[in-house]
Amino acid sequence: MSVQSCIKALVQNLPGDNAVISPGSRNAPVLFALNHTKKICYSVIDERSAGFIALGMAKHTRQPVILSCTSGTASLNYYPAIAEAYYARVPLIIITADRPIEKIDAWDGQAIRQKNVFRNHIRGEFQTPDSFDDESAFRAIGNRIQKCIESELPGPVHINVPIREPFYDFNKSEDLSKSEVNLYQAPELRLNLSSIAAAKNTSFDHKKVLIFNGMDDGERVIINSDDAVILSDITSYKDSNVSYWDAMLFSSLSKKGGIEALKVLSPDVLITTGTTTVSKGLKHFLSIHKPEVHFHISNYDEVGDMFGTQPQIIHQSDIQISHSDNVQLEKGFLNAWINMTKSFQLKFSQLDWLGYHEFSVVNFILEKLNSNDILHFSNSMPVRYASFLINKKNDGNKIYANRGTSGIDGCSSTALGNALVSDQNVKLITGDIAFFYDVNVFFNEHVPKNLKIIILNNHGGGIFNLIKGPESLGESIKFQTTPHFLNASSLCDHFGIAYFVANDVTSLRSCYNQFDSYQGAAVLELITDEQENQNAFNKFLNL
Repeated sequence: MSVQSCIKALVQNLPGDNAVISPGSRNAPVLFALNHTKKICYSVIDERSAGFIALGMAKHTRQPVILSCTSGTASLNYYPAIAEAYYARVPLIIITADRPIEKIDAWDGQAIRQKNVFRNHIRGEFQTPDSFDDESAFRAIGNRIQKCIESELPGPVHINVPIREPFYDFNKSEDLSKSEVNLYQAPELRLNLSSIAAAKNTSFDHKKVLIFNGMDDGERVIINSDDAVILSDITSYKDSNVSYWDAMLFSSLSKKGGIEALKVLSPDVLITTGTTTVSKGLKHFLSIHKPEVHFHISNYDEVGDMFGTQPQIIHQSDIQISHSDNVQLEKGFLNAWINMTKSFQLKFSQLDWLGYHEFSVVNFILEKLNSNDILHFSNSMPVRYASFLINKKNDGNKIYANRGTSGIDGCSSTALGNALVSDQNVKLITGDIAFFYDVNVFFNEHVPKNLKIIILNNHGGGIFNLIKGPESLGESIKFQTTPHFLNASSLCDHFGIAYFVANDVTSLRSCYNQFDSYQGAAVLELITDEQENQNAFNKFLNL
């Protein structure tokens, strides 16, 4: 047997249509094999960026994406994206080439302890034989990986492949045809409250029921009710029946006595789908005003207790669909939410939305969206602004944010990965620190024309000037806010990306349409004043 035939047997039937490859020597047999399948292969030099590009692809397609790198520290650069994929339930297949076992800790180059290196943040891990005498052993691992992906929670799977020299003996005339692998995708499941109550042999009659849809996890559960309060995270792809609920909660909870004023909104029963939430206000609210019971609808046995409410899992298979919903809820509960948010919304609408600060420019951009734009938000303030501003429905725009671990690393790369596998325009609203942190996203030949990036440049980590607490650091706060005087102009010129800039309302209005209609990848940098941002946000908190 040869290295080539064994690696072929491993990768040939792996699911998914896309592979992101980072160049190296030890992974040469893997990249050769992938390039000779029917998979679409992308070369990305920076492994950290490559990991997030694969994440963005997998988020959009809901299919596994393969990552391949050489041995040593190259593999460690995948870890941030792997952790995000683990908590966001996004399927990735990581293939790391490795030195043979006798070279580990023997002072050999690019040799580290790679086996099990991702153990705490993967759904499955596999080590191939360190000899290439038995092709069937490699094929068997490929089959086990497919079964693992089909049976486990969606997430990353790691294959570590020790490879001895020589490994450059390739048969260049052989194509490795791919077998068709049809992955299971959950059908849409529509439930009413009668079905859920019956599954737990309980009653929701005369109860205050709150339904919360967290970040989308691919399970596609939709709960319908005319009288329950329905709140949906902006990353859930689902609608709410209460407007501006996150903005109202956050603003109310920031004021003295605000938590007690919200007691009238506390539910008796909480029912959740999906995973986490952007909303810090909802977490705080439900952690204080806890429901009597919390049910989580899922096929999986894993649920986070983010509200401290001890959720009980109801498996979808345990629910018998009832076509009639005869539950008689406490109808005044929904009215209480609607009345409180209406009162807040009136004051919220009277803020300075015509001025020039981060809150107003994000609002401007959201109002300018095309109906089929795909939205990405970086973490810190951009995703929070969006959560405060987006109303009950977002007119069909898919919204993504890396909220599995909520890091700022890889936000641009994730958006680029999405754009690579989508025909729609992908727009990322990001902060300056997150943008500069991930600038290697442009260091590849695959920057798609449908990628548009909007940078909120306040010359530092502005979030630390908006939240309570960091001010107590005194002059040490500079190590949190990391002030700078950079802009993206020269970077865009270096990478051949169209660049637009605005620093006031007039220039924003004049250049936005040019940026939006530009036929190619483009960056719009919005230079804002940190004090103006802070003043506007404080007015929001004091509504």
